[in-house]
Amino acid sequence: MTQLAGARVLVVGATGGLGRALVAAFTGAGAKVVGSARTETVVDGLSAFVPGDITSAADRERVVDTAIEHLGGLDVVVVASGAVGFGPVEMVRSDDLAHLVDVDLTAPLALCGLVAPMVDEGGAVVVLTGAVVDTPMLGTGVYAAAKTGLSTAVGVMAREWRRRGVRFIDARPPHTETGLSERPLFGQAPRLGSGLAPEQVAARIVTAVAGDETVLAPDAFSSAP
Repeated sequence: MTQLAGARVLVVGATGGLGRALVAAFTGAGAKVVGSARTETVVDGLSAFVPGDITSAADRERVVDTAIEHLGGLDVVVVASGAVGFGPVEMVRSDDLAHLVDVDLTAPLALCGLVAPMVDEGGAVVVLTGAVVDTPMLGTGVYAAAKTGLSTAVGVMAREWRRRGVRFIDARPPHTETGLSERPLFGQAPRLGSGLAPEQVAARIVTAVAGDETVLAPDAFSSAP
C-alpha cells in the first residue's frame, strides 16, 4: 500500500497505550478505523468500537464481521492486543502459563488465520510481537516463548499469503511506554528504563504499512519520526 487515505483499518487492542497511538496515526493518515478491545472505552478518532475478547472464537468472529460490515471491507488489520508476565518458568503456575500463551500466541494466531482471507488484495496484517523475540530478558521465559512462537508463525504466513497479495508485518518494537509492564498477569517487572513513546512506534508502523516492509526489527524503530 502506498496510500492510506481512505484505507479501512481494524485495530485490535485499540484501548491500550500503543493501540490508541495506532488509531491516531492511521486516522491522521486519512484511514477509517474500527477499534476493538475487551472493554469499551472512549478512543478518539474511531469510526466504530466493537468490544470483544479475542481469546473467544465467537468474539473474534463477531469483531471481524462487524468491522467488515461497518467499513465495507478490510485493507489493514493490526493485532496490538497482548499481556505480559514475569518470573522464572519453574515458578509460574500452570494456569498462569496457559493464560499468557492463550492471550499472546493462541488468540492472535487464530485471529490472523481468520482475517487473512478477508483482507483485500494489496492489504496488510500487522502483528505486534516485540523485541523480546530477539533479546529475551531473564524472567521472561513464558512471555518470550509465546511471542517468539507468534513471530515464527507470522513469518510463515507472510510467505504463504505473499502470492495472494496480503502482506504480513512482524513488528518488534523495543520497550515502549504503554504501561503494559505495570499490569502483568503474574510476577513483577524488572527495572526497564525509559522506553519509546507509543506515538513514535505507531508512526513507524504506519510507515511500514504504507511501504513494502515485512519485518520491523527493534533497531528499525530508532529511525521513527
